[in-house]
Amino acid sequence: MSRIRRGISLVVAALALVGTVVPAAAARDRPTGGRMAVLQGDRLYANEGDIAAPWVLQEEGVDGYDLFGDRIGVVKDGALLVKEGDLEPGWHTVNPDSVTAFQLEDNRIGYLDHGELWVAEGALDAEPVLQERDVKEFQLHGDRIGVLKTDGSLLVKEGDLGPGWEVINPDSVTDFQLSGDRIAFAEGPELWVKQGDLSADPVFQERDVRKFQLSGDRIGVLKSDGSLLVKGGDLEPGWFTVNTDSVTDFQLDYDRIAFTEGGSLWAKEGSLDAELVHQEDGVSAFLLAGDRVAAVKDGALLVKAGDLGPGWHTAAPADVTGFRLVLPPRGSGLVSLADLKAIFGYLGDERLIEEGLPKLNEEMREGRIDNPARIAAFVATLRRESGFRYNAQEAGNPSNYRGRGYIQLTGVANYRGAGDHLGHDFVGAPDDVATLAWSAPVARYYWTVARPNTNDYADALDMGGVSKNIGYANPTQEDPRRCADFKEALRHFNGGELPPTRINCNRR
Repeated sequence: MSRIRRGISLVVAALALVGTVVPAAAARDRPTGGRMAVLQGDRLYANEGDIAAPWVLQEEGVDGYDLFGDRIGVVKDGALLVKEGDLEPGWHTVNPDSVTAFQLEDNRIGYLDHGELWVAEGALDAEPVLQERDVKEFQLHGDRIGVLKTDGSLLVKEGDLGPGWEVINPDSVTDFQLSGDRIAFAEGPELWVKQGDLSADPVFQERDVRKFQLSGDRIGVLKSDGSLLVKGGDLEPGWFTVNTDSVTDFQLDYDRIAFTEGGSLWAKEGSLDAELVHQEDGVSAFLLAGDRVAAVKDGALLVKAGDLGPGWHTAAPADVTGFRLVLPPRGSGLVSLADLKAIFGYLGDERLIEEGLPKLNEEMREGRIDNPARIAAFVATLRRESGFRYNAQEAGNPSNYRGRGYIQLTGVANYRGAGDHLGHDFVGAPDDVATLAWSAPVARYYWTVARPNTNDYADALDMGGVSKNIGYANPTQEDPRRCADFKEALRHFNGGELPPTRINCNRR
């Protein structure tokens, strides 16, 4: 069993994706730019910006490497070196001589030292903290850490670097992945996934699984018979067969699916039933990241940016033994305080709004609220619901289940539904809906799960449908206001112009 993982293996020839695994977006809004790294023998080169940007030598004698945001890490002779910022010199020695595997994630650095997992958080010179012993492999994702121990147990914790492991499975895990609020793990050929709180129950997904991947709300499995199955949405049944019998490898990224049949690379984007587009023959390895596709053919690295049509650029002509693509740093969120002020003007408590934006952006990505129409509909809704304050509460309603949070979740049924989905008891602790930790996940749940076609309405520029889905008092007065906000936000996120398609403001 294997799967796409960032920087955990130190095998020099490993060809793996680096960067945040994020949910689907319309093709025109897929992240662009970022960095590439290529390994030729033991010499690591990197570039940034355009795919034709010149390569800059980073280090020689490299045994393993990883990239995340503006950080680059290498292992040479057992020493772990990490730098941040531009591509010029400036290595900091995290560990001098005994690292066997490592990963970069946000401002965390995790590494194995003879079976011991250590993680440093913050500045490059932060003190590493021992996490666990007898670790076979590990993954950092957001504020979660997962370890697969040598006895087959899978442990995951979230929050700071202190104690707090949750035993996901005690003894029979062969592989795992963290993505968003999901944890996937294999027990031999059987795949299980849990979602929400760490204590949530795992849900059986599929048998005879050779490889699996999570990406946003999609799950992909390559079965032992060569069939590739992908589904989107919740954890219940609903597989779509992408290919019936001849897939040798695959990757999910945004709304793209790529796979090889032997050495032939195919890709599709958009809905699960979108048409496949042939990319290249003679491919020995490939990656998707944002708007980029990369492939190794006859030792050369080919990269293209944009759509899935022709347009390969030979980034490295020969001797490629490893490569990475990394998206721009997470700091470039979907929505910034500057965006909101440019659209709506004065917002009130900007400190409070800015405090909530990182989590809100994270949940927008998880909910595929990530193209101009969806973002515009979402921010237009949140402006009227909560003023972008995660701690907003409905005034004048004494009920325990009054409106709370970014989207004013109201009524015990909605509190129970959000709690069941996110694995948290909001019925017993209703005030949690209006906290920094839970307000954004609840908004994403309501937008994508409780009202699962909201993104579809936004894509159709049907703000009336969005408003009907969300539901609120005085619609005859409120609908026009939200639609006006939607138009202003759409113009902002669409490059200063409204699309030619008609915008519907009325409920049908």
